[in-house]
Amino acid sequence: MDARTDSPKEEGIAKFVDKQAVKTNPFGENRVGERAYRRSERLASAIFLLTAHVSDTEPIKRSIRKASLDLLAEVLELRDEMRASNSGKARDFKSTVRKLISMTRLLAISGYVSFQNADSVTEALDDLSLFLASSQRSTLSETVSISKEDLLDMREIPGRNRILDKNMSDMSIKDVMPMTDMKETKAAVTARDVQNVSMSLSTRSGAIVEVLKVSGELGIRDIASNLPEYSEKMIQRELGRLVLLGKVKKTGLKRWSRYSLA
Repeated sequence: MDARTDSPKEEGIAKFVDKQAVKTNPFGENRVGERAYRRSERLASAIFLLTAHVSDTEPIKRSIRKASLDLLAEVLELRDEMRASNSGKARDFKSTVRKLISMTRLLAISGYVSFQNADSVTEALDDLSLFLASSQRSTLSETVSISKEDLLDMREIPGRNRILDKNMSDMSIKDVMPMTDMKETKAAVTARDVQNVSMSLSTRSGAIVEVLKVSGELGIRDIASNLPEYSEKMIQRELGRLVLLGKVKKTGLKRWSRYSLA
């Protein structure tokens, strides 16, 4: 066995994969498929990196690398069948994910990959399968009316998030509040003041409220699995707004936070 161990460089993988926006998009308007492919691309990159030190004579190295390449091809094949949960292509995709999870565990047991890195990869693989499954069964993704703005990938527009956040902040203080409250400083604006402001829920907020209404108390990841059309960061921002407005109650801190209807 090679004396070297795997060296996780998740940030390096993310920076390299996301460094340049790829204009070629075989998924068209299929946002779920495009996101699933990006996730698969990162996973394949991680698997190639983690097995770089493994001897080329080891059969499992060739097998797991081939399976990671198969995963990319299968996501592309699924681009027109994202909603067909029982299709042969969907079953092939899930089988490949499960095979990759098993081979990653075998690499860890054999000492080629650390258990920590194996856990990270297997968890990401399992999340990928859950992401596709939730997109197939989510009724919200079919029934909620979304605008063009909701479909934009804000990460592809440098500075766009900061501009939107600033505009939202300015609007909540200057445009939405009555003129009689304009004399108050921003520091004096309390959660009670914001809660009393009449603001219509955005499409994202409405979808989040609907999920919580059906499922009860959930974490961000659970909410995101029911709304594959939105990123976790986008959902986190909407949840913060809903908490501030008093529509949603938050318990716990950071990644252990749970949300329910107020």
